[in-house]
Amino acid sequence: MSLVPNLLTLAGMHLLMAMLPGPNTVVISWLSATRSRAEGLRAVAGVVTATLVWIAVALFGVGALLVEAGGLYRLLRLAGAGYLIWIGWRMIRAHGAGRAGQGTPTFAGRSPFVTGLMTTLSNPKSAVFWTSAFLVAVPPAAPAWFYAAILGLIGVQTALWYGGVAVFFSTGFARQQYLRVAARLDRLTGAVMIALGLKLADEVRRELALRVAS
Repeated sequence: MSLVPNLLTLAGMHLLMAMLPGPNTVVISWLSATRSRAEGLRAVAGVVTATLVWIAVALFGVGALLVEAGGLYRLLRLAGAGYLIWIGWRMIRAHGAGRAGQGTPTFAGRSPFVTGLMTTLSNPKSAVFWTSAFLVAVPPAAPAWFYAAILGLIGVQTALWYGGVAVFFSTGFARQQYLRVAARLDRLTGAVMIALGLKLADEVRRELALRVAS
C-alpha cells in the first residue's frame, strides 16, 4: 500500500498550521525587517530545528504523555506563555533602544537562531498537534523509512515556508514600508506576542478552574 497520501496529508496539515499567523511568523518577519535577511534565516533555522524536536517527541509518544500528565503540561504551557510575553516586551522596547544607539533596533542580545528555537519550543501544543496528526495519518506498523520521510518532508516544508517569509520581509520594499511606521509596528508586533502569551496563560487558567469546579 502506498504511503504517499499519508505523507501528503501530514504535509497539508502542517502547511495550514504554519500559514496561520503566530509567534514564529511574527519573530521571523520582525527580525528580517529590522535587522537583516541573514538573521531572519537564522531564526528560520531555529524554528526548523525546534519543529523537528517536537515531531520526534510526538513520534516517541511523549506528546500523549504530556496530556496525561496534566500538571506538567500546564506548567510547560505557562512557561511558554511567560516566554512569549517576555519576547513581546522586548519587541516593544527594541525600537526605542535602537534609536538611542543610533542604529537598527536590537533584540534582547540573543542570537536569531536561539530566538527562533525558543519561540517554537515555548509551545508544547506542537507535540500534542503532531501526536494527533500521527494518529490520523500514520498507519500502524509503518516502516522506518516513513518516519524518516516525515522528518525530512516537514523539515524542508518548514524551511521553505518560513524562509519565504524571511526573504519577503527583508526585501527593500518591505523594509522601507516597515521603517516608515517602525515605531508603531514594533509596538504592534510586541503587543501581538504578549496577547498570544496571555491567551495561552488564560487557557491554562480556565482548565484549572474547570478542574477545581469538577
